[in-house]
Amino acid sequence: MSKSTVVILVIIGCVLLAVANVALWASLDVFSPDRFGASVAEGLQSPEATEAMAGPIVDQLMAEHPDLPPLVRAAAVEAVAWMLQRPAFTPVLEKTAAVANATMTTSAQDVVGIDLADVASNVGATVVGVISALDEEAGAKAQTVLESSEINDRLEIYEKGSFPQLRQLSNLSPWLALLAGLGAIALFVVADLRAQNQHAALKYTGVGIMVTAGLTFLLFAPVVQAAAQNNIVNPVMQIVVGQVVSVFVRGFAIQSLLLFFIGLIVLLINHAKVKSVEPATNNQATT
Repeated sequence: MSKSTVVILVIIGCVLLAVANVALWASLDVFSPDRFGASVAEGLQSPEATEAMAGPIVDQLMAEHPDLPPLVRAAAVEAVAWMLQRPAFTPVLEKTAAVANATMTTSAQDVVGIDLADVASNVGATVVGVISALDEEAGAKAQTVLESSEINDRLEIYEKGSFPQLRQLSNLSPWLALLAGLGAIALFVVADLRAQNQHAALKYTGVGIMVTAGLTFLLFAPVVQAAAQNNIVNPVMQIVVGQVVSVFVRGFAIQSLLLFFIGLIVLLINHAKVKSVEPATNNQATT
């Protein structure tokens, strides 16, 4: 097999490998309800996301008490941001993730956001306590607001119908990862076994895998970020979604890094083979 044919096979294999890399990540991290819920909760509980959400949460909980003094509101916001980061709040955010996952992988359409009734039951007492410590009268009003109002609203992150719907891709991604991965491996094996210079072919394969891992991450990560934030006009929620996407991108970065190391291992194996052949060649030349 000529050098140009080997290069073409390796390039096609690298394209299939990139497809397999993305599809495997989507199947394991995005379309798996458990992994998706854990990643969304982690992103929503980051300091940046909780600080961004705390203000709107306080404003919506205290919508019937809009004259809250600025100093009191700031303290309440800090308290809510701290509470959102606590492990006890994780189930509330995982509930948000469950709605998002169902919207993404089924035909259901719903508002994706945080249930304020759940928020009130978890942070209401803290908010009232903080407000009361700074202003007793405001605290009494806040207590009345939380007790008397029926909180059935959500802190909206995505409007109804604006969350990405990937139902077909969620069904296809496991098969795409498997078939593309097997196709890439098959092409690499054929190129290496049939090449006139197997050491060169193995070197092309190792370098190709490493380059594919790096380029796939560098090109695909910004696409994921842009797609997730595309339908969000609220700058606060753009921050929140950005933090969630960062968690998912981190998982893809780890997977791509593992792929990079596989390519490096292939190069090291090839290097070891070349080194082992050199002494034999030198001995034959000496003889």
